[in-house]
Amino acid sequence: MRRVFQGLSFLIFPLTAVSVQACTIFVLTDENHALFCNNEDFSNPNTRIWFMPGSAGHLGCAIVGYDDGFPQGGVNTAGLALDWVAGFSEKWELDAPIPDAAGYSSLRVLKTCATVQAAIDFFRSHPEPGFGYARILVADRSGASVIISASRGKLRVESATQCRGFGYGGRTLDRLLARHPAPTEANATEILHACLQRGRYATKYSTVYDMKSGEILVFSLGAPDNEVRLNLTAELAKGGHYYDMPKLRAQLGLRPQPLLPCMKRLLVDEGSPASGEVPAVTARVRTILNDLHEGTLHREAVSTELWKAEAANLKSTHEILRGWGDLVSLTLVDSGIEGDHRVYRYRIEFTKSVSLQRFVFGPQDKLVAASLEDIEANSLCHLENPPSG
Repeated sequence: MRRVFQGLSFLIFPLTAVSVQACTIFVLTDENHALFCNNEDFSNPNTRIWFMPGSAGHLGCAIVGYDDGFPQGGVNTAGLALDWVAGFSEKWELDAPIPDAAGYSSLRVLKTCATVQAAIDFFRSHPEPGFGYARILVADRSGASVIISASRGKLRVESATQCRGFGYGGRTLDRLLARHPAPTEANATEILHACLQRGRYATKYSTVYDMKSGEILVFSLGAPDNEVRLNLTAELAKGGHYYDMPKLRAQLGLRPQPLLPCMKRLLVDEGSPASGEVPAVTARVRTILNDLHEGTLHREAVSTELWKAEAANLKSTHEILRGWGDLVSLTLVDSGIEGDHRVYRYRIEFTKSVSLQRFVFGPQDKLVAASLEDIEANSLCHLENPPSG
């Protein structure tokens, strides 16, 4: 599902569907340990794990999924982990419009949230259509966790600090968790093996994340003796790369495979300063953004066609920009020529968000088009000591 807004408005890509068969996810925790565990059940055997280093304002993370690049789950350098269970059917409607999260919400949470509460705040402020058919478990290194789902048309948030989980192996999982197992890898793998799904949608991989140490245990097809151990910090030090899970052990000894375009790297994360600034254009873009932020736009700054198309939308554009916070900085990423138009892409930081936007200027330096290519809520900006990795 995609919504497209033209002119001065915004291009937004909501989350697409996760797998339609349930998995099993759970947390094992006590005062000193926190493990996040998952069985991924589906028909696609082409499973992958990929690593995305952090940058200014973004956490590093490991992502698990398939060859379509969709992030099924993962863990980040702050010690926050998440995964989904699909197979539900719930009415899910919003009481009031809220801004979409460009791209995949799972990736946004892993790149920007350090705690369970931050993840709750994210989903309360960004619409996630997946809650109509899936539920998410999020946990952090403290052992706190939350199950977020839709119930009777509302977002349901169930927080806890003890061992818990749900999914395909629910009955078996509940019975084993009732024994109060210690949060050890041995117990985690035993429970995962007991909750395996067989048949067409058999479990394709199992993972255990140690949210305190960054250790990752991966094994496939219910074979704990085929496990591979990875360390999040060590893998991120290799740069962005991925492994095919069925070949994981062999590929560890090879040169890392670079991330593929389908793995949905964040554009705002990749935007680096262009070699040559254009101060006059930057000043013009800044003026336009400041005017829109205040709810005004001077007609002489834009083309006649753009003014006709967007004059009626100034109020809504103003409200969106106000929600992003005050303008902090503009960084030119690249520029070029398209016919008689000049195109500039800027990484724009606001107090509450960071975006990558494209501006097109025509004759007489008038703006003829603008579009949003990517946006990221600046949810780390409120932390006294933002994590890095």
